[in-house]
Amino acid sequence: MPHYYFNLLDGVRLDDEEGQDLPDDDAARVEATRSARSILADAVWTGRLPLDESIEIVAHGKVIAIVEFRDVLTLPD
Repeated sequence: MPHYYFNLLDGVRLDDEEGQDLPDDDAARVEATRSARSILADAVWTGRLPLDESIEIVAHGKVIAIVEFRDVLTLPD
């Protein structure tokens, strides 16, 4: 099972030191999306949504995807 790291990019880079084993890249994207939504949900209480932040997914020493916070939710027009 591949080991994935989820680095938070919010103006500075916060590296995930532990990571986690997941079955595949799709599962890693789902986990990154859940994490981003959780961070956004917590941020609602501050009155500031950090839509410019993202989570970088790394496996095998390579970036396999970047999940942008603005892409994990739908905002009304």
